Amino acid sequence: MVIVINRQHALSSTLLIFIVFVYTLIPLKNTAFTREPDNIGKLALPEATASVDKSEVMIGDKITLKVHVKYKDAITIQFPEPDQQIGAFTVKGSGVVEGPRKDRDGYSLVERSYILSSYEIGHATIPPLKINYKGAQDEGEVTTNEITIEIKGVIKEEESVTDIKDIIPPIEIPANYKRFMYWVFVGLGGLFIAGILYGFFHKMKKRQTTQEQKYRKRTPHEVAYELLEQLLKEDLVGKGLTKEYYYRITDILRHYIEDRFGLLAPERTTEEFLAEMAHTNRLEDSHKRLIREFLEHADMVKYAKYGPSNIEVKEAYDRAKRLVDETKERLEEEVVV
Repeated sequence: MVIVINRQHALSSTLLIFIVFVYTLIPLKNTAFTREPDNIGKLALPEATASVDKSEVMIGDKITLKVHVKYKDAITIQFPEPDQQIGAFTVKGSGVVEGPRKDRDGYSLVERSYILSSYEIGHATIPPLKINYKGAQDEGEVTTNEITIEIKGVIKEEESVTDIKDIIPPIEIPANYKRFMYWVFVGLGGLFIAGILYGFFHKMKKRQTTQEQKYRKRTPHEVAYELLEQLLKEDLVGKGLTKEYYYRITDILRHYIEDRFGLLAPERTTEEFLAEMAHTNRLEDSHKRLIREFLEHADMVKYAKYGPSNIEVKEAYDRAKRLVDETKERLEEEVVV
């Protein structure tokens, strides 16, 4: 009877120990199964760091700031697009995003550089920059570390503003009075000559202007008659100046045509003037033929070394006077192109 009781007691103890062991395993198993789904698809936080190429610079010098981001999962990194300022530093430019590339541990690395500059002397701080990231099931931001830069001025610490030397005064050059007087007389002589030339040309221009105004007050045919009569009195042909005679009479006729009919005869070649004259109705056909014959004959004498006879010289004069005679009566009529 005692043996049976002991066996039952041993069996009960063994069963109790087994039940306690099973209940101990159940929470561990449930914890493992419940936590594992929470880790699926959850992103590890990226790590962002900032570094500079130099921590001590002179005022106005450029600093290269590099921002590095290290991450594990497939996420998108968005670097900041800073404005004109990052703290006390002016943004001079920024580079493109480089990466991603893998390191030895399998992490992805991306980086971007910024060019900074400051014009404030002392200790300046590059504040933390915010880096945004986004994954399939998570998004957020991380910040870089803060960096202190020492900015030095141009004047060294052992120097002061009072050490700056004043401007050296100009060196006195011994006066050379002979040379000075020489240039004075040269300058006065130049001014005297310039004054004489100015007075001469001014007088000539005034005389020419007065003469032109005198002609403008008269009719074109009155001016032409006077010039033709003056040319005839000079007897250039008798003096052997035949070409000069043809240049003068051609010029008289061309200016008459311009003043009378508004055709730009003096400024154009014979070919250009005849081409324009052919398309205008300001002149009658008989007068066009008369002008053409006169100009072609005159060009032969002026440019082709043609020696005209006395009869041809007189005919040229008669053609010019005839044109003035036959066209002056239309002066008061309204001429329409």
